[in-house]
Amino acid sequence: MNKTKTAHFTILFLIILFLFTTSDFSQSQHKSYNKLAVVITANGNSIKVKGYVVYMKDGKEIKKEIEKDNAWGWNFLGDYIEEVHIRKITGDASYHLFVIENNNFLFESKAIKSNKPVVFKRR
Repeated sequence: MNKTKTAHFTILFLIILFLFTTSDFSQSQHKSYNKLAVVITANGNSIKVKGYVVYMKDGKEIKKEIEKDNAWGWNFLGDYIEEVHIRKITGDASYHLFVIENNNFLFESKAIKSNKPVVFKRR
C-alpha cells in the first residue's frame, strides 16, 4: 500500500474512532439503537460538499442536511440509514463517501472528482 492510501485509511479510521467514542450514543440508554455514520474523506487541497442523509428512528423518517468543507463525519443513533445524497460544490479535491451502521461498511464510493451527485439508497 502506498503512502497516500495508508494516510487515507488512517484518517478514515481516526474519524470513525472519534465518531463512535465521542458521540451522543450514551444519551440514549433506554432503547437500543444502531450506531449510524456518514463519513467523507478528501484527497486534495480543498473541497466543499452539500447534501443530505435520510435515516429511520423509532419508525420515523429523519432528514439531516449536510454541508461541510474538507474531511469530516456525522454520526447519530437510529434504526438504519435509508439514503445519502452528496455532491461536490467547490474545490479541486476528490473524495470518498462511506456509509456505516454498527461499524459495518454498507457503502464505499470510488474516488469522486466530479460535481455529479453520489447517492446511496438502501435496498
